Amino acid sequence: MKIADLKIYPFQAKRVYSTVTAALGGLANKEGGHSFSDFAVIELTSDEGVKGYGEVSDIPDTMFMPDGTKFTIEQLEAYLAKQLIGKEAFQIEELLQGYPEKNMVDERPDGTVYDIVGCGVDNALLDLIGKSLNVPVYNLFGGKKKDKIWVSWVVYIRGIEYLEAEIAEKVTEGFDAFKLKVGIDPKEDLERLRIIREVAGDKAVIKLDANSGWTFDEAVENLKRMEKYNPAGIETPIPYLDVEGKAKLKSRIGMPILEHVHSPEFGLELLKHDAVDVFNVSTAGAGGMFKARKVLALAESAGKQCLLGSTVECGLGTASQLHLAASSSLITWPSDLIGPKMYLNDFLTAPHVWDQNHLLVPDGAGFGVQVDSELK
Repeated sequence: MKIADLKIYPFQAKRVYSTVTAALGGLANKEGGHSFSDFAVIELTSDEGVKGYGEVSDIPDTMFMPDGTKFTIEQLEAYLAKQLIGKEAFQIEELLQGYPEKNMVDERPDGTVYDIVGCGVDNALLDLIGKSLNVPVYNLFGGKKKDKIWVSWVVYIRGIEYLEAEIAEKVTEGFDAFKLKVGIDPKEDLERLRIIREVAGDKAVIKLDANSGWTFDEAVENLKRMEKYNPAGIETPIPYLDVEGKAKLKSRIGMPILEHVHSPEFGLELLKHDAVDVFNVSTAGAGGMFKARKVLALAESAGKQCLLGSTVECGLGTASQLHLAASSSLITWPSDLIGPKMYLNDFLTAPHVWDQNHLLVPDGAGFGVQVDSELK
């Protein structure tokens, strides 16, 4: 089955509120936060007329093309057409070898790299293959091990006056796990954690995420104050690339350390220093399901538990994450797949289905979701 055509469609999704996270040095990652996200939808058509779709999620305004020119949808379409048209779709590993492309990634201030284009290509290929074989994508990776995925509601940094109502609403919806973004104002972080614990109750799972916002000493001090509210773990407490620092911190605090692992190489470095307890894996980070499975295999060999992180995908990207989680027994922590509730609009014909705090894994050929024809 060869790829006969490729088209890319732009899409912009509005967030329910402007989201703020910390960055290196405890500053806001972006002044005013993010009120919307830009996406690109890759459409592959086979020589048999089958179509597969992949999502390039949450495109930053700092991304460039491989030649250093400014990223545009038109240039991406021309670039991927040269890479993919005429190629055998089943040769997925060979087709993904060119990703991540150095300039064409979402690189965060702390050095975290999300291969969002590679992920979109991976997803489009897998959706195409699944539809051509008339099987769900999870069946390409050993079958479905679970029907629904536990999700933690992500609580971004904003005014405390909004927090109690937000958490109460999510508790009413059935959420019993939360991820609290911290790292800018220690006193406010502590108060926000207190409110979540009070509203959500003693049994709620509350993860913290400092987004590289603290120094080592700040992390020790801040986490010591937060212990009384029993957080389940801390993600990226100090600069992302400071592996030795996290190993040292791990011996100083009384809670698990969670970290984004987007490649087996970085995972091996973390394991070498015994620096983390839980792997945060994502399709957007690793460059798609195919590569994310390799990170999960590494976690399995080391006996590490996992969760699925997120760059806040729309419906198609969320579907690929759900198929990844469904095909793995390692996803035991609540995952951060809040896109279906964080965006006011989407490009799927039908929304994802929730069972309180769980997202149902879509069945059907490919990723089991349909792209709205109006996108085109």
